[in-house]
Amino acid sequence: MKRTLISILFLLNSIALSAQQNFTEDSAEAQSLINVGHSQVNKIFTPPVEYQQNLKSAATATGNISVSYINFPEEAKAAFEYAVSIWGESISSPVTINIQASWESIAGNQLGMGKPALFYRNFKGAPAANIYYPVALAEKITGKEYNHANDADIICSFNKSVAWYFGTDGRTPSTKYDFVTAVLHEIGHGLGIAGFFTSENGVAQFANSANLPSVYDYFVFNSNLQRVADKNIFPCPSKELTKQLTSNSLFFNYTLEKSASKSASIYAPGTWAKGMSIYHLEKSSFKTGSPNELMNAFAYKGEAIHNPGENTLFVLSEMGWSVNLPESGQISTEINREVLSNGNLNIYPNPFMNNVTFDCENVSASSNVDIVISDLAGKTVYRKIMNDIRYNPKLKVDLSDIKPGIYLASITDGNNIKITKRLIKN
Repeated sequence: MKRTLISILFLLNSIALSAQQNFTEDSAEAQSLINVGHSQVNKIFTPPVEYQQNLKSAATATGNISVSYINFPEEAKAAFEYAVSIWGESISSPVTINIQASWESIAGNQLGMGKPALFYRNFKGAPAANIYYPVALAEKITGKEYNHANDADIICSFNKSVAWYFGTDGRTPSTKYDFVTAVLHEIGHGLGIAGFFTSENGVAQFANSANLPSVYDYFVFNSNLQRVADKNIFPCPSKELTKQLTSNSLFFNYTLEKSASKSASIYAPGTWAKGMSIYHLEKSSFKTGSPNELMNAFAYKGEAIHNPGENTLFVLSEMGWSVNLPESGQISTEINREVLSNGNLNIYPNPFMNNVTFDCENVSASSNVDIVISDLAGKTVYRKIMNDIRYNPKLKVDLSDIKPGIYLASITDGNNIKITKRLIKN
């Protein structure tokens, strides 16, 4: 009887060990992904968006991001922190996301590089077996640290030789590259727009010892709606897989609420481009009104994109991030627009019918302010300089003679600090 009991326990233990072998925790190093500077000028500004109150997946916390700098100049740090604040309102994690940012010389026309510090698979709570998740996302899913608390989750570096614009107002000169945009882009890679597809000598495979995909890789489909990471369809390694990766017709399939199928076009040029192919989204337009361009493979002079964009956020959401979805109607604006800000300026009612009140009580200690209201074409429809703001901080403005629509209301104080807010007339 005793021998039988021991045999049963041994058998159960063997089964448990076998199960663990099929679903055991493992890690893999990430590939660095690059952001290349294009010589073409694209003079456009996509400002940060206004967000809905609730995060997708019922998340409640935002902004849990910490940065450690290596050799960074102070002006670059300020722009980096601004970019971090945008991501902090766009995604949510109960665990602090640690970013390591380096300021260094990078060869060629590369603006920067970014990647997750590590990928993990088969951790307890992993949504799917044998798929690698970037460490920041693994920590978000499980609610705990997977590396040491102070270790980097995202690693990025930036080329100190580039002609950078460090301002946060989107007024990037046509001779420079916008640093905020570059930071947002590299953090996007670190959050998970990254993976293991690689191709050498015409043969493609996954760049890890297990030869397995990342969660991003898992959602790459071709135009026939075939999953490119499915080894039963496309052997790995194989030349056939390279043909898929260079087909110029790949998509990231994501799912909106109510199971409405959507997809984002993936950058998959006819010749494999290391660090660029697959892990960027295809640029759809250079025109105003196209905000989903942040994760494009190339950056353009004069271009400022301070908005992750719906495609990027939906891609991250499908992988497992809780994202804060932008409200409808967010558009890119011409370069002479100011960044939208909550600031300390209170304008009410908004939307309004005829009259609107500017409450400047908490704007600054300045004695005067310049109030300007303009339409989206840049035409000024109202302007007023208030020289007695300390004693008369509220101004009621009659705008009954302007057309219904969206306007930008800005106020500049005596210290040349500007706050701009969206104003809607019904």
